Amino acid sequence: MAKVLVSASSGCRVFSETGEQKTELGGRQLSAMASEIEGTCLAVVDGQEIWRRGLDGTWTRVATAEFGLQSIASVDGMIFGGAMDEAAIVRIPVSGDAERLEGFDICSGRDQWFAGGPPLGVRSLTATRDGAAIIAAVHVGGLPYSPDKGNTWKPTVPIMFDVHEVRAHPVSPNIVAAAAAVGLCVSHDGGHTWEIVSEGLELKYSLAIAVLHDEVLFGIADGPFAKQSQIWRWRIGGERVDQVRDGLPEWLDGKVDTGQIAASSERAVFVDGGGRLWLSEAGSKGWKCLATDIPYPFGLLLLPD
Repeated sequence: MAKVLVSASSGCRVFSETGEQKTELGGRQLSAMASEIEGTCLAVVDGQEIWRRGLDGTWTRVATAEFGLQSIASVDGMIFGGAMDEAAIVRIPVSGDAERLEGFDICSGRDQWFAGGPPLGVRSLTATRDGAAIIAAVHVGGLPYSPDKGNTWKPTVPIMFDVHEVRAHPVSPNIVAAAAAVGLCVSHDGGHTWEIVSEGLELKYSLAIAVLHDEVLFGIADGPFAKQSQIWRWRIGGERVDQVRDGLPEWLDGKVDTGQIAASSERAVFVDGGGRLWLSEAGSKGWKCLATDIPYPFGLLLLPD
């Protein structure tokens, strides 16, 4: 039975698909979360600590960063964390101390990055399935790309794409997708180059994204302070996008923000601005409301069956 993890200001809320729930790490503030290949997962706790959740649900602190984090990823046993209030990335090896990545600090074009409302920061991190590339969504600074586990970085898309979240395909090392103010951005070569897929979209502003085996789900909103939003999908390899319904209303309350869509290989989950938690039956189909009135969710993970 699938489990949904919701990080919040008062712990990690764990939901079963029957609606049963419990709280882990009660009283701690959890924010960014990331799954690991082994079935474990990571979370940022109280801003600077990184904790791992074992297969039995036990949490263990594994590292502390020198600055507040808002994104996290796991690559070949190493942990990467993106800063909240500055454009910086920390790398934590399997054994050893955390280190700030100097190569990211001198990424070409960095002098053009700027704060776009929230402070300049690394809003999202992902790695291709083979670990050959790490991609960062910098707000506002585009999608810097590293081919060598974070030692060096190079720019890819124009910074005015205003990218908010980036996610790699769970199996194919070539497919990476990003949610941006210009719509859905897609890479077919592991993050080297990108194209915009927006055929069929009237509104284009996107904050959140998740990647399944054969489709990409992303949120569409009426702006950064959205009063309503929708979930859309791109069938990988297609030329158009279309809205997801099948149990969802035409419009959701508020925005679906960065970190608030998640997927396993076959299912997806998201939380809307009204605090409703939605779970699919399969892929982007068969949605049901799993819970309501979830206060201040920061991130989601969907643990497979």
